[in-house]
Amino acid sequence: MTQILRFEAIQLRALTAWIVANFIGGCIIGYLESNGLQFMATLLLSGAIAGSLQWIALKWLGRRSRRWALWPLASLVGWIVGVMLSLSLSEPIGYVVNSLGSMGLWEVFWLNVVIRPLWITVMATAQGSILSFSMPSRVKMIGIWLLASWVGAALHGAIAAALCRAYCQALPNLLIGIIEGSGWAAYGVVTGLAWVWFFRQGDE
Repeated sequence: MTQILRFEAIQLRALTAWIVANFIGGCIIGYLESNGLQFMATLLLSGAIAGSLQWIALKWLGRRSRRWALWPLASLVGWIVGVMLSLSLSEPIGYVVNSLGSMGLWEVFWLNVVIRPLWITVMATAQGSILSFSMPSRVKMIGIWLLASWVGAALHGAIAAALCRAYCQALPNLLIGIIEGSGWAAYGVVTGLAWVWFFRQGDE
């Protein structure tokens, strides 16, 4: 019983550290975007910032082997490639967003819900490759991480868009990063639960 409780406490610590890391990374991204870098922070730097904060959390949780050191680089390159690919799909994305907008809510909301999973696709695939390196059924494991990342990214987009509509005009630039941080924290909840599941499977 004691061992079970200890294992559950470790999982809770891992989930909390992951969510906090994503929240802080999101706050930094949002702050940079609102204080001069505008869309560069989202389009180019998000993977590097979020991936680095995630890596710090992973390292704190004992993931110190060489492959984990690739996490920030995989996140940086994967994010940029994913964004570039999604930009090439701007026309069909616009059609989907307009169609969803006609059914309710506003276009910026749907744009965030649709485009953020596309942005994160390559980054999540690269991260999943690292995460599942020493595990059987790697394709299945990468698929699970990719699905969790898609769901988390869509939730991120929905929450960030809704909060920004409600509060962006009222918040000073110094605090507006909290909006993006909240979106990344939501992403962190979903992917954190997936990461804890990987942890239960015996990932090292």
